[in-house]
Formats: sequence, structure tokens, C-alpha cells
Amino acid sequence: MVKLKPEQQVAFVEAEPEAFEPVKGGWGLKGATRVNLDAAREPGVVRALDAAWRNTAPRSLVEDYDRR
Repeated sequence: MVKLKPEQQVAFVEAEPEAFEPVKGGWGLKGATRVNLDAAREPGVVRALDAAWRNTAPRSLVEDYDRR
């Protein structure tokens, strides 16, 4: 499971519907996204993890990471 912004969730589900799906219920409406690792390809998972991290990490940490 990754926590994405709702618009990010839509993009991932549309791009790889066999790999990504909203979690059922209210959590899914807020961006909680199930990742089916058996169907997922590595580049998509890496992008999803990166997006989820950037959504929750402190801004200064993301800026430091991007400078490297």
C-alpha cells in the first residue's frame, strides 16, 4: 500500500490497472493505493514509492534529496 494524492492515484491506476487499485472505502478515496506486486513492474513501483515519500516527507528533506 502506498499513500498517494487522489490525482496521483488516478494516474497510477489508469497507467497500470493490474498493478494499482484504490483501497476499498474511505481510505482509498483519500489516496490509499494497493500495489499488486505480482503484476507490477519495477519502474511503476519505484515511481509510486517516490511519489508517496515526497507527499509525506518534510519539505527540507525532499529539497536536500533533490539537490544531490
